[in-house]
Amino acid sequence: MTRPRKGQPQTTNSPFKKLRLTAQLSQEQLARDIGVAVSTIRRWEKGQAEPTMTVAQMKAFCDSVNITLDELPNSLLPNGA
Repeated sequence: MTRPRKGQPQTTNSPFKKLRLTAQLSQEQLARDIGVAVSTIRRWEKGQAEPTMTVAQMKAFCDSVNITLDELPNSLLPNGA
């Protein structure tokens, strides 16, 4: 996969990444905001791991990307939620 040129819009199927890009956050900024490693953000965005966040991290994620918990996509909620 090639990286888009600077200034070119990025496309993705990852709802996690879409929310991050819409909020204009870097992976580093988001990782710091929710208290995870940047490598974790990368794995979640590439689909190499399911996003698993504590309730506190979910709230911090929602605050960072300017959405409410109710607006959080089902794919980012814990199983059975």
